[in-house]
Amino acid sequence: MKVEDCIVTVERRTVGGCIDLAFVFARQFAAPLLKLTLCFSVPCALLTWFVADSLRHDVAIWGICFFGFFSMLMSGAMVASIGPQVFGVPMQTGAALRGLMSRILPYAFLGVMSRLTGFCVFLPLLFVMAWCGHLPEVMLLERTALNSVTQRLSWLCKGGGYSRNLGRLITISAFWLILAFGVFMLIDVVSGMVFNFPIFFGTIAPGPDRQAAFAAKLIDDPVLVTMLQISLWITYPIARLAWFFCYLDQRIRNECWDLELQFRVEAARLGEQPA
Repeated sequence: MKVEDCIVTVERRTVGGCIDLAFVFARQFAAPLLKLTLCFSVPCALLTWFVADSLRHDVAIWGICFFGFFSMLMSGAMVASIGPQVFGVPMQTGAALRGLMSRILPYAFLGVMSRLTGFCVFLPLLFVMAWCGHLPEVMLLERTALNSVTQRLSWLCKGGGYSRNLGRLITISAFWLILAFGVFMLIDVVSGMVFNFPIFFGTIAPGPDRQAAFAAKLIDDPVLVTMLQISLWITYPIARLAWFFCYLDQRIRNECWDLELQFRVEAARLGEQPA
């Protein structure tokens, strides 16, 4: 990647700046992002619905597992697509999928292991992802050798990068969940008013067992779990784009891309001046 080919301003950004840039990028490239999202969200939602409709219990657990796996694949495909676009190469769904498939086995293995580690050793997942959250960028964009992936991830966390990543990850995750909940509320209200089919609110009558009924519905209702998952998918590209721009910011800080670009611009200006 050549820093001078970057189509976004090469400067250090706060997490708010990364989120703002994610909205701008998503608006500019809405069509290819939508196509790419559908490639993973549709099979994920259909699989969740099929399993949920068959089991009718512990549906939420299956929904979380399916979403975690497919969103991990989506993350890799997005990076393989938006990374080149940021540096001037047009986004293509086919190229994104080919980029993901080129390293699918090691990427899927490391991605699953990183997520399982966050649960199995009783560490909050965000603390683990603050270190390895840029795995797609390292493997599918930088094409780092497998034996150097961990060293590269550790290098990105230097210079206060880990604490910065952790804070940004918490902020982006909270923003994403709030945004997804707003989308779900909109779907629920429209479904209730237009089709007279409320999904969550208004489906349980007041009574002494109302809280238990709400909890059971959240865990076991196929329609509710599927709609919650769809809400997460609708808003996921924004959150992942923001995290990608956090990666660019980390490289700018660690590799001084902003200073490098300024030096090149100044060198070009001096070269154009007459002797």
